[in-house]
This record gives sequence, structure tokens and C-alpha cells, in this order.
Amino acid sequence: MQDIKKYLVKNPKQVFTYLNMLSAERCLISATFGVDEKDTFLTAILDIDEKKQVISIDCGPKEYLNKKLLDSAIIKCSTEYKGIKVLFEGRKVKKAGSVSQPSFLVPIPSTLYWVQRREFYRIRSPLSKNSHCHVLVKNSETEEETTLNLKLFDISASGFAVLSESTMYSKQLVPSAQFENCKLVLDGEGELAISFEVRNKIPLNPNKPGKEQRIGCSILNVSPRVESTIIRYMQNIEREIKQKS
Repeated sequence: MQDIKKYLVKNPKQVFTYLNMLSAERCLISATFGVDEKDTFLTAILDIDEKKQVISIDCGPKEYLNKKLLDSAIIKCSTEYKGIKVLFEGRKVKKAGSVSQPSFLVPIPSTLYWVQRREFYRIRSPLSKNSHCHVLVKNSETEEETTLNLKLFDISASGFAVLSESTMYSKQLVPSAQFENCKLVLDGEGELAISFEVRNKIPLNPNKPGKEQRIGCSILNVSPRVESTIIRYMQNIEREIKQKS
């Protein structure tokens, strides 16, 4: 896999957040172990104990595989979360649970790979949410600075899209344009200080290109705090959608 190193997550809080996401969705995890890594079975995260820094996973379907896993120094785990490839390793695995419901305890990994493609995990921000982006722009004629309050349209862990009806500043909100000292306000999560680059600009109504436009943006140098806050916001939206359905 090309350039996988750039997807390495080292921040403990991010690692914990991602593992919680896998657990909440009951993602099937392929655990590979043994000599030449020829043994494997599907499992899932049952529970995460942040205090003890361990995760609990299902045992395999056959006892001889479970014994091999316990004897292995390393198990390699891989799964997918909504199109995002996730890789991590488990060490010093211990048997746990009861006779009727056996499980394994695996120390929370210090790192994992979160191989994300932006288009695979994006969610619409409901109209009921008062979420928006404050963008500081300058009038090219008067040099006067103005703060635009742009309604959030959709969002991902690495970017977002806003809606713009401002024709006065439309020429500045174009692909490759960068904006600093902005604020991304997420309803229920507070404000995030960000810088971003405009990636695309699409009229919502092709018959009226001068009217409302969707402006896709990529956040520059996403910090762990920004990413974890955005992910939490997205999870809350998904939870609300499930409750309504």
C-alpha cells in the first residue's frame, strides 16, 4: 500500500476514539497470527477498558486457533470502517471471559493505521444544526475585511463543504484559495480554529450558477483535537439519524 506511513496515528486519544468507533459499529476484524502468519479468523471488539488500557475481543471458532493466538507474540488486525482501512497490532494477548463466553484481552495499541479516503466517510450536516464556518475575507477594491458566516453543508474528518450566497466575495472563494484564522463552529461541540484550502465550487442549481453554491474545502494541517471533535460531531449526527429511523 503506497504512502501508508502518512496514515499512522500515534496520538493515544485518537487511537482510543477510532477503536471506539470500530466497537460501536461491531466491525468484523481479521486477526492474523502464527508461523508465517498463515492462521486467521474473524473477530470483533466486545469492550474497551480505558482505565486498564485493554480491549476485549471475541475468541475464534476453533480451540486450536485460540491456542495458537495465545502463543503468538504478535497478532495483526485489519478491518474496514465505512470504506476506511484500519490496521493495528496486538501483543501479549491473554485469555479472559467465562467458559460460556470466552474472550481475549489485548492491550490497546500505541499506534494504528487509519487509511482514510475523504469521499468514503462524509456526512451531511442537518439543517437543524446551527453549524457554520467563519471566514475572514478582504474586499479587493476597498481592502476592507469582512467575516462571512457560511452554513455547513457536509463534513468529513479532513474537510468540509459550506454554502455561499455571497456574489460579492465569490471570486475569492475559488479552488486553491487558502484562508487562515477561521472558525469552524459545530453545534454542540464548540468552535475550532482552522485554516483551509478551497478544493471545488459547485452551483447547487446548475440553471442558476450565480446563486447558492457548495464550496468544498480541505482543512490544512488537521490537529488531533480538530479531527477527534469532527468525528464526535459526525457520530452524534449518525446517532440522531438512527434514533429517528
